[in-house]
Amino acid sequence: MNKYVLLALSFCLSCFLMIFGLPGQSVAIGAMADSILANTGLSRNIFSMLYTCSTITGCFLSLLGGFLVDKIGIRRTTLFALLVCTVVFFTLGNTKFLCTKVSNAPAIRLWFATAFLYFNLSALRCFGPNMFPMLGRMQIAKTFNKVPGIAIGVSGAFFSIATGYWPSIMRFLAKNENWQNAYKTLGIVGCVTIVVFFVLFHDIPPDHNTFVQNPMNPSKYSDITSQKEFLRMPIVWGLMSILCLTSFIGTGVTVHICDIFQKNGIDSQIAIRSYKYMGYGIVFAGLLFGRQIDKNRVKTCLLLLLFSQFFGLVGLKIVHTTFGLILYIVGTGCFWGGYGITRQVVWSKIFKGRDMGSILSVAYCTSTVAGAMGVSVLSFAKTLSGSYFYLVYAVESILLCMVFLTILKFPKVT
Repeated sequence: MNKYVLLALSFCLSCFLMIFGLPGQSVAIGAMADSILANTGLSRNIFSMLYTCSTITGCFLSLLGGFLVDKIGIRRTTLFALLVCTVVFFTLGNTKFLCTKVSNAPAIRLWFATAFLYFNLSALRCFGPNMFPMLGRMQIAKTFNKVPGIAIGVSGAFFSIATGYWPSIMRFLAKNENWQNAYKTLGIVGCVTIVVFFVLFHDIPPDHNTFVQNPMNPSKYSDITSQKEFLRMPIVWGLMSILCLTSFIGTGVTVHICDIFQKNGIDSQIAIRSYKYMGYGIVFAGLLFGRQIDKNRVKTCLLLLLFSQFFGLVGLKIVHTTFGLILYIVGTGCFWGGYGITRQVVWSKIFKGRDMGSILSVAYCTSTVAGAMGVSVLSFAKTLSGSYFYLVYAVESILLCMVFLTILKFPKVT
């Protein structure tokens, strides 16, 4: 088969893999929330806590996925993750049936349903939204080794479009507002996907990579051979701090955005529609950040990431004005467009020649947990102070401090 056809096939399968993790994302769960509550009898508060706990559990479980990548390769790890997700889809699709078989007592069924959803959503979160984007981007980065940033930026454009449409897809699959139908259909799709990936999805050997950058320029961090050494390095914790803080406030604001808009006297529907326009910024930023990463301008990418989120938060505070709304949309769109690329590619640029599975799993785990905590902390801050913006002011100050530290202290990557 023509080598360019193989490259295109690997890219398409990787993009599909990233998108196939969306059923475990908050955009999909949110679309099904009312149907889940009506079907299981859970209260909204209990379901919210259940989802938060399952998200954090799934993040820590995904650390094992990083080790699997390093030990058995991307292909086998992908097939295993697809198998687990397919089983979870079918299990979730039969939640009511399985809960009824346990007991006829409503109280016992309710507790069982809570535990049942917790374990299944934890597994789905681990192998879906956490593992699939990481695996897909790793495959793309290996396939297009010379221009991984641009390649991942292009894939991010497809991922962003799919994210916007996924809630509607889930509602369509949930015939008659029954969320279990959606997961049963996804289980069937998962079975087909396993077969397709078993036949067509393969690891990319470095010596057969058309776009390989060979020999790879070594860096002063290239001799890092263990995760233990990796975690002792100041540069790692500097990067982790940036990724965790930006995820913390970015995710928290995203979840509470409708309430924030309403507190500023703006219809919450405008908040929903703003995501459509934000998508253009995400696509543009994905390509911009990808180009900077490919040129080894890691410091430039980090500064762009910090500044884009800072100005997005500034716009959020004056979102009742036209200028503020535009600033919020542009800043936040550029931030989310660059965040995924930065979190994925920056490690391979610094630790050249190393297996990235264990390192990436730590980065994904810590930043995702920080995002999950941001949702609760922002809500708690609003309850205590009466406004979301006191915490936003504090985060803006820290962002500016990180800008100066990045300029002064972050080493040049070559």
